[in-house]
Amino acid sequence: MHGKMTTSVFILLLGTLSLVNLLTPVRSFSENENRYLQQLPEFSTNALMDGSYTADIDKFVTDQFAFRDSWVGLKTLGEVALGKESSGGVYFGGDGYLIEMFDTVNMSRYEQNLGHVAYFADQAGERMGIPVHTVLAPTAALALADNLPRFAPEVDQRELLCLAEEQLPGFVDVSGTLAAHSDEYIYYKTDHHWTTLGAFYAYNHWREARGLSPRPLEDFTKEILSDSFYGTNYTKASLYTAKPDTITAFHAKGQEPLQVDYNMGETVTDTLYAVEFLEQKDKYSVFLNANQPITHITTGNRNGKKLMVVKDSYANSFIQMAVADYEELYVVDLRYYKTSVLDFMEERGVTEALVLYNLKGFAADVNLYYLTR
Repeated sequence: MHGKMTTSVFILLLGTLSLVNLLTPVRSFSENENRYLQQLPEFSTNALMDGSYTADIDKFVTDQFAFRDSWVGLKTLGEVALGKESSGGVYFGGDGYLIEMFDTVNMSRYEQNLGHVAYFADQAGERMGIPVHTVLAPTAALALADNLPRFAPEVDQRELLCLAEEQLPGFVDVSGTLAAHSDEYIYYKTDHHWTTLGAFYAYNHWREARGLSPRPLEDFTKEILSDSFYGTNYTKASLYTAKPDTITAFHAKGQEPLQVDYNMGETVTDTLYAVEFLEQKDKYSVFLNANQPITHITTGNRNGKKLMVVKDSYANSFIQMAVADYEELYVVDLRYYKTSVLDFMEERGVTEALVLYNLKGFAADVNLYYLTR
């Protein structure tokens, strides 16, 4: 009797879940996971025979399962309760930090990328007589090492930074500066980027490396753009008890109006901030309108200084401070910009260059060879 009741309850639950799944509308995009979901595949004999149809059906059922986000979140909470220290490539760190893992590195590619930057710097000096600085921002795993789980298997980022210092004459190591401010809000707790404050400390270190005095925080007016930001680490770890981050803009006091031109006239605006992203999951993209192939910023400064920034997304929040120092800035992302940067710089009369990447991203990037063209 007891066995029959258990079986009946199980069948009832299974039937209820199946009915709920059938009645649940098909979603095309997951805001929480920031990705497009598998749609119902179109049947064909060829797809059935080669196995792709059944594989896509399996993905469809998994992606469209009712209350998927809640189930994933419950699974993660259970893992945390059992003492698990990571999920989805993210550590459950101290003080509420979700810290991106950086546990492997392709040393061959990393050294190749250092070589590409070294060649770029050499050519910029030889052809145009301009200096090139490189900033490789460490991940939170180094800057906030005290918040990592004990014995977390991490790449030795200091060793990678030492190699960069050996091979790149204009290298600026900001890791010590960031570590000195580790008790401040310099990295987001749910995202892999540094905060605007972290970028500010790196900006001042870069200024000092160029022989300039650091700017005080009081030179900038702070504006909270969002206090409900859940970033990439939150998405990967699915730890729904995490608290949201705050995104802040730093406006240089006395800054003249800007003109920001994306992709050679495709979009022209007077602000560094694409506020429409504040209504979306990817709120960090408010800085410089996400990652554009090329951005040209004209400021009200009249000092003749023109900066070329070759970057990944870490530079997007850094630029809002740098505009205070230059008349013009050109910002290129080699994932999308495939034209010779050296030729472009020479044609535009650029007076200085900065290569700014996150260390983990730089080590894995496959596009830096475009700097040698």
